Amino acid sequence: MSVQIGNIDLGEFPLLLAPMEDVSDPPFRFVCKQNGADMMYTEFISSEGLIRDAAKSRQKLDIFEYERPIGIQIFGSSIETMREATQIATKAGPDLIDINYGCPVKNVACRG
Repeated sequence: MSVQIGNIDLGEFPLLLAPMEDVSDPPFRFVCKQNGADMMYTEFISSEGLIRDAAKSRQKLDIFEYERPIGIQIFGSSIETMREATQIATKAGPDLIDINYGCPVKNVACRG
């Protein structure tokens, strides 16, 4: 049985790259794709950083065609901020947007 996320067919036993802060950058994703990753995520992105147009957050929206399918994961604590950040992230053209509702990392958990 094939694994599907929405209209994305990932095959029977897909290999997915998680959204990891300071790890899942474009060079790392390139290596992962070259070594069989079926789907990847960008580094997770702060909704506050996106709506404040922080360069570090915007840079994480860089997506390249060879990476597809690729998702963007955003986190935050305000519904309105998350809504605005999702609209910004959508413009980057990801195949999906994932909302992080419970990252256990203390630095992230304390922010949303």
